[in-house]
Amino acid sequence: MILNLDTLKKSIIALEKSINVYDRIKTDDEDLMLTIRSGVIQNFEIAFEQSWKFIQRWLNENINPDITSGITKKELFRLAAKHLLIDDVEKWIRFKDARNSTSHIYSNEVSLEVINEVVAFLPYAKYLLKRLEENNE
Repeated sequence: MILNLDTLKKSIIALEKSINVYDRIKTDDEDLMLTIRSGVIQNFEIAFEQSWKFIQRWLNENINPDITSGITKKELFRLAAKHLLIDDVEKWIRFKDARNSTSHIYSNEVSLEVINEVVAFLPYAKYLLKRLEENNE
């Protein structure tokens, strides 16, 4: 079954646009920067969730319908690497940890740490999308 990758594509584009805005706007207005960072982090949350769900769908459709049943995200990422959808399991685990920490951002310092992971995530999400497109049968 061919996967409709439109939602993943759109979420990655939205993330990239928000990162570009964040990179362009440098201001001393703390409220404005917090608002922009919040938007970037929200786009990351969506893109990350879409990413692992499409990994899961692809594996279930192309390898075995039960292959992802009851496994952790770490195991999911290992399977994705085994089937060449991603190329760095440890990075994806870090992105998962960053995603998990987004609901616990109480300080500027923590949000800056998460933003660094978000920026690092973008090329990995694009690589995943490319691999899914190449192997979408």
